Amino acid sequence: MSDLSFFDPPIEIAASGLRQDLITSRLKASGLRPYPASHPIDFTAADPLLIDIASVSREVLEGLSRAEMVQLHRQIVLIDLTDFQVPVSGDAILVRRDEDLGALKGRLMALARRASRLREAQLRRETAATLGLRIPAADLNGIPSLLYIGEGSALFLSLQGPLKQRGLGITAAISRETARQYMASHRFTAALVDLESLRDKDAPAAHWIAEENGLGGLPLIALTHPELRQNDHQTAIVGLATEVVDAAGRMASIVSQIEAVSRRLVAFAPIMPRPAMASILADFTTGLFSRRFLEAHIGRQMDAAAQQAEPFCIVTFRMDPAHAGSLAAQRAFAEIIRTQIRDSDCPALMQPGLFAVSLPATPYRGGTRLAERIADHAVQNPALGGNGFGWRVIEKRAYHSAETLLDAGMTGPWLRPRLAA
Repeated sequence: MSDLSFFDPPIEIAASGLRQDLITSRLKASGLRPYPASHPIDFTAADPLLIDIASVSREVLEGLSRAEMVQLHRQIVLIDLTDFQVPVSGDAILVRRDEDLGALKGRLMALARRASRLREAQLRRETAATLGLRIPAADLNGIPSLLYIGEGSALFLSLQGPLKQRGLGITAAISRETARQYMASHRFTAALVDLESLRDKDAPAAHWIAEENGLGGLPLIALTHPELRQNDHQTAIVGLATEVVDAAGRMASIVSQIEAVSRRLVAFAPIMPRPAMASILADFTTGLFSRRFLEAHIGRQMDAAAQQAEPFCIVTFRMDPAHAGSLAAQRAFAEIIRTQIRDSDCPALMQPGLFAVSLPATPYRGGTRLAERIADHAVQNPALGGNGFGWRVIEKRAYHSAETLLDAGMTGPWLRPRLAA
């Protein structure tokens, strides 16, 4: 059997002796690709860097301190920061126990997802500017609204009052059906999930939240605990999270962290199309982005993907001519797309009956899963006439330009929903 570990995310390990062997073994088992640190360590490298405080030399710790002083940005993971206080940025991940290394991949994915979302927000502002519209760099007046999902916890009861006092709206939903009803009638900033409340592996909420796209495109804030031994569902939830907050220390500190990440999610949310936007940005018929916007935007997305060495793909849907001219059918399809994508995904109507969604940091497999989810919802919608549409996924390759990538996505061949099952 071939070894596919080369495709696992890399991480540089600064440790020594038996500690290095133990850390390397646990990270490999969790789906990461660890390799020994260089000497001296390059604090400007792209891969995450894990530093084991207990076994590295003083020279490594001093190098970390100097890198923080001059604000060299690299993703840092620290194991055991109890005896040696190193000044690190707020994005550093603190691992308090070796057992928590199994969840490290999910934590790194959450931070990568945050970075991708911030990049997309900036790119959309730049694209809008080229089209003659200025979008503020941040929405400082936005009011966060959180959807708490779970089966109740003492921590949630303690958080509810302080969060409301700070101006954050919070609504609790116990079941999946209730959560869906709330999300259908209200636009939330994020879902707030306390992992401690899902410690029972048979908890219903743990199952459906951990499902891929269980929350649609809603960002997820996961509350972790220092002594929590995560089960498979909890680990999966961390991997899907947009933000991870350590629910440790004083209650005021936990509330402040939740408020900070919630306000950041609101302030730096990528702009999404809405009817009030100028027609140069949004399509009035469907409420998605206009073709002109996507054509001007996709080149920036491709350049960012190349710089970050990330995948990028396009998903396209074509309705049959019998439904392409129906305003109700197009709006129904657009609404399905809107409920299934993240706010970092960019949906547009390219022409009547032809939709495209650009997906930053998403490989072909991820695009296919999204297309299948949208198709599953569309075939059940009476306004769309069953499976009267086709879809296609194209992943960016080195030879693609923005124009050729879009053209490839819009020309087919098309996969029918009944063939995708």
